[in-house]
Amino acid sequence: MIELIFEIGCEDLPARFVPPALDQLEAGFRSRCEDRRVEVDGIRTVGTPRRLTLLVESLAEKQEDLSERQLGPPAQVAFDDGEPTGAARGFASSKGVEVDELMVIEEDGEERAAADVFQQGASIHELLPEMLDSLIEDLEFPKSMRWGSGQERFGRAVRWIVAVADGQVVPVSFAGVESSGRTRGHRFAAPEPIAVETIEEYEEGLREAHVVVDPDERRDEIESLLHRMAAEVDGRIVDDPNLVDEVVHLVEEPHGTRLDFDDSYLELPDEVLETSMRSHQRYFAIEEAGTSPDEASLIAHCGVIYNTPVRDPEVVNDGNLRVLRARLDDARFFWENDRETPLEDRLERLDEVVWLEQVGSMAERARRMATTAGDLARVFEMGDGVETHARRAALLAKADLVTQMVDEFPDLQGVMGREYALSDGEPAPVARAIEEQYLPEGATDNLPVSAEGRCVALAEKLDALVGCFGVGLEPSSSSDPYGLRRAALGVIRIVDDLDWAGSVRDLLELTHDAYIDVQGDEGADHTGDPDAFEVSRQQLVDRLVDFIARRLRYLLIEDYPTDVVDAVLAADDEHLADVFLRVDALSGLKDEPDFEPLALGFKRVVNILEKEDIQAGGRAESVDPSAFEASEERALWEAYGSIRDEVETAVDARDWESACQALIRLKGPVDDFFDSVMVMADDPTLRQNRVAMLDALRELFWRVADISKIG
Repeated sequence: MIELIFEIGCEDLPARFVPPALDQLEAGFRSRCEDRRVEVDGIRTVGTPRRLTLLVESLAEKQEDLSERQLGPPAQVAFDDGEPTGAARGFASSKGVEVDELMVIEEDGEERAAADVFQQGASIHELLPEMLDSLIEDLEFPKSMRWGSGQERFGRAVRWIVAVADGQVVPVSFAGVESSGRTRGHRFAAPEPIAVETIEEYEEGLREAHVVVDPDERRDEIESLLHRMAAEVDGRIVDDPNLVDEVVHLVEEPHGTRLDFDDSYLELPDEVLETSMRSHQRYFAIEEAGTSPDEASLIAHCGVIYNTPVRDPEVVNDGNLRVLRARLDDARFFWENDRETPLEDRLERLDEVVWLEQVGSMAERARRMATTAGDLARVFEMGDGVETHARRAALLAKADLVTQMVDEFPDLQGVMGREYALSDGEPAPVARAIEEQYLPEGATDNLPVSAEGRCVALAEKLDALVGCFGVGLEPSSSSDPYGLRRAALGVIRIVDDLDWAGSVRDLLELTHDAYIDVQGDEGADHTGDPDAFEVSRQQLVDRLVDFIARRLRYLLIEDYPTDVVDAVLAADDEHLADVFLRVDALSGLKDEPDFEPLALGFKRVVNILEKEDIQAGGRAESVDPSAFEASEERALWEAYGSIRDEVETAVDARDWESACQALIRLKGPVDDFFDSVMVMADDPTLRQNRVAMLDALRELFWRVADISKIG
């Protein structure tokens, strides 16, 4: 077994390019080894902004020999009276065997010519050039570039390639750069070439040349530096793992300094300070250490990580402090200037901001959201106070988009709306709801906590879904520019968190009605066509119900069996909170002994009804018990009658586990019925009566789930 070092050296890559490229390196090399029957172990990738490196600790010296039987043409084509034909000779030649080594075997009832082919494994040194050439060519980046006169593309210009296997240079070429056994250290601190033959020499040589090549080691060093800086001022680094991840891939050797700024800047909201530090400079905010992270305030210090060792750290400190002061002065100017104009007075400017050209401005959107948010508060029975505050918050929700602070720091939208609302004297619930309108931002992000925030957040997402779908801006498989999948996921999570038993269809319909009502307001200054929707209200809502149900399915199958999820959604995909409860209840009962046989029995019920093209209707009133001939059908009907009331009571109480348990008790009567009764009897009256009973049975099960899909 041998070692392999493969490094692609380039100009500095953006931080977000590095981790995916390293993942591709490992996966690509592993798949190439598998395809070529090369045993490999101990694959890992390391890298910095200037290098992407594959390190293989154990690579087979040759590929495995191949011995397999391969089929050729049909025997009647390959041989004529036992003599090989041209087809046989061609087949033998292509497989590297003599014609007299061919044999005839039977395969799938047909006699075929065949050959036992042996292929000796090639040396790894013969295979590696092509493997590594194709590996570098296949790397993909969010954006690639060409340089010089070549046509090759890469994330940034490639400057050197290291390819060393068992101490020998592997010939690799890309964009005019030939491989060698020499890497390069830090651009400024140690630019001289470094000869390497082993992985140990590679890592130690780079360490001496001021390059910490392992991202995990750099992360540890960065966190240690930051914690030490914060401890010096009795503080704690604000938790920001995404910023740490970014900085890890911005430096080759971490160094740090602490900046101490004037306390007067602490008058700014903490989020403004953090964003001013993070967005342009990648500085780390420091907060009080003696309180919980949720309650801690920032202190007048921050941590800086930089890349190059310097003789005088004070020079770095002074330069960074000048930059920070300039940023904070800008933020303070925006903060003071923005507060001179109340949010309500900014609503007129929102008329000039087009949201969707077909349906109007951001001001119209705010008015629609206000209507929808108030309606939602009534639907959820949250009270008059919540309704009033939700309407007000939704009306002001987008006003901070036309402030200088949000124009400079778009990530602060919502946050600045909260701060400016409080500065204007708006009630605290209004301010909080303005901030919470964008929550949740993903499948695991925080949900809005306040009642008003839930209404405004739902209104914001429902308005986007109805508007975009209404004018045909549905997401494609590869593109979702308006974030509609995220909006649908937000609707699902908020409704589930509310544990609201109603249908998402009702929410979509009231949102659609608000759309039409606001667009139909003759006093409004429209920027879009009130009749821009391409489909009817019914068609639009149907599409959105289906779209939200698909997002719900993707969310559920991460935690529950797919067949259970599909069974529940087949019965009901509109009552979102109940879908979660049903799936959870059904998953808990799936492993009970009687459940799988019951699912098989119910599958027979569904198959019979589908074969007869009987649509769901549950026509229990069409069943005539006096027409029953067999005791088993009477027993099933009686069991249905007694369990139906129990299931209905449990469903009304949203006690889905009890409903499932009740249905499981039908297992015996269903089995006995199918063992003894011919549903499709010759007598049409008898047959119709039995089919009607199965239809009623299907309808009862569908109150919970279509369990025919399980198993």
